[in-house]
Amino acid sequence: MTHMRAAQAREVIGSRMRELRESAEVSLTQAAALSGWGKGHLSRVERGLTKPSRGLVEWYDATFGAGQALLGQFLELEVAVRAGRETSLRDARLRQATGAARFPTVVGGTVPVDHDPADCCLLVAENPPDGAEVPIGQVFDKTWTLRNAGPVHWHGRWLTRQGTPGVAGWLQSPLRVPLGEVAPGAEAVIRVRLRAPRVVAACTAYFKLTDAAGRLYFPGSESRPLHCTINAVERDMVHGVPW
Repeated sequence: MTHMRAAQAREVIGSRMRELRESAEVSLTQAAALSGWGKGHLSRVERGLTKPSRGLVEWYDATFGAGQALLGQFLELEVAVRAGRETSLRDARLRQATGAARFPTVVGGTVPVDHDPADCCLLVAENPPDGAEVPIGQVFDKTWTLRNAGPVHWHGRWLTRQGTPGVAGWLQSPLRVPLGEVAPGAEAVIRVRLRAPRVVAACTAYFKLTDAAGRLYFPGSESRPLHCTINAVERDMVHGVPW
């Protein structure tokens, strides 16, 4: 099971809600007028600053044609947040029992044992680009080129899916893929195989670098996840890509 902090979950679901609204070419002002929720509240939700209510998620789901996939992700994220809280409490009890700072901590949870504040990761390139059209049900590869821009040698790291990799109507992917050894200053290409949903939809999958236990190497809210955003379309509607 994926473990997440509440701030991560808000960012993931908020970003997805924003993408659904924008793909429908509906402004925040229009969404507020249609939904009855205030424009400021919708803005905070979409920016990951405020947790949406289930009612608001259901409204986005129905209004922007996500086919209950958004609600499914919302519920899965709630489970992941609870699991993350349980892990944090367990580690806190272990530290108290042993009297040792075995697990470095940050606000809201734990980080890997080899976490270093000087660690730095830069996104150099990605393919296909965000917004690419992919036939419904198509299997495809997404690659990211990452640069180890800090002084820390990367070892035993994983690119881990944030949220749920198998919800109907959602981009499907492995839960995680290994990153391999990356020396300071070096670059690595990481590849994830995904499957587009079998319905026409705009959808996004989010990933972050973690250790084998799912703890984040870059846990701050300012560290945005890698993401793959596509428009799943009927096969004869794809433009510019030889699928």
